[in-house]
Amino acid sequence: MAKLDDPPNPQGEFDDDRTAVVNLASLRGAAGLARDRHLLVRVRGNNLGQAVRLGAQPCTLGRHPDSEIWIGDDGVSRRHARIVENAAGHVLEDLASANGTFVNGVRVERHQLRDGDLIQLGPIVAFRYSVTDSEQELLLGRLHAASVTDSLTGAANRDHFDHMLSGELSYARRHHADLSLVLFDLDHFKSINDTYGHPCGDAVLVAVASAAREALRKEDVLARYGGEEFAVILRAIDLKGASALAERLRQLIEELRVQHGEHEVRVTASLGCASLVDAGDAGDARPEALIATADRRLYAAKEAGRNRVVAHG
Repeated sequence: MAKLDDPPNPQGEFDDDRTAVVNLASLRGAAGLARDRHLLVRVRGNNLGQAVRLGAQPCTLGRHPDSEIWIGDDGVSRRHARIVENAAGHVLEDLASANGTFVNGVRVERHQLRDGDLIQLGPIVAFRYSVTDSEQELLLGRLHAASVTDSLTGAANRDHFDHMLSGELSYARRHHADLSLVLFDLDHFKSINDTYGHPCGDAVLVAVASAAREALRKEDVLARYGGEEFAVILRAIDLKGASALAERLRQLIEELRVQHGEHEVRVTASLGCASLVDAGDAGDARPEALIATADRRLYAAKEAGRNRVVAHG
């Protein structure tokens, strides 16, 4: 694991288990297409493969919630760096960050970016600056979406959920901020599959995920935790707020009418809530403790009769 003051490997060969090395040849534009897309491609840390298009507006990278590219990592400053457009393309500027901004292994204050430059912020966050075409940009977007989302529901997949919860928990500990988790499981879901078939069950899962997304803020994370179970990460929300959100989700799901062929299917959910204060000493809280508490309360909701929210006990 790199230390905070270690410069990055300029070849992009990192030793962290969340590392991905991007083959620059795969980012080169196809013949005949204009290479007019300036992208930042995440090559290390969470959200591997995420491509962000840079434009005329300045783009701030950091842990501050208002950053255009938000990075939930302790090794990154709240406002770590900024990228601005100029006549030659884009310029990277360090914003007096604690751990520095590196390009190709060299610490920089200001750097004119060139195609293929490797940018590192902190010990485990790195981006590749790439100039490519619209076709490759679309391909990168599809590849990233496939890597972090559940193919059926469009919610985050389990692996992405694990990374996001770890990063959000680290951020909350560092800044003494609230963080909550809601786990919910669809009641008697097996009977839907047994009665109407798995395609109907899939339609129910898609409808539930869609309804849940409408109730959430853009910074919340909805994930398919497994089977018919979902999870919601709530940044800056305490247990009372999480309970209120969970009740809203419960009502939305109860009101759903899923039409599948000749059948109108209804479903309910049981929900369990947990917050950072439930995970032991907030300064030493772990994702496993938060998940275990929410999971225990979810099953308490089922044992109490299902179609309800449990946020205590």
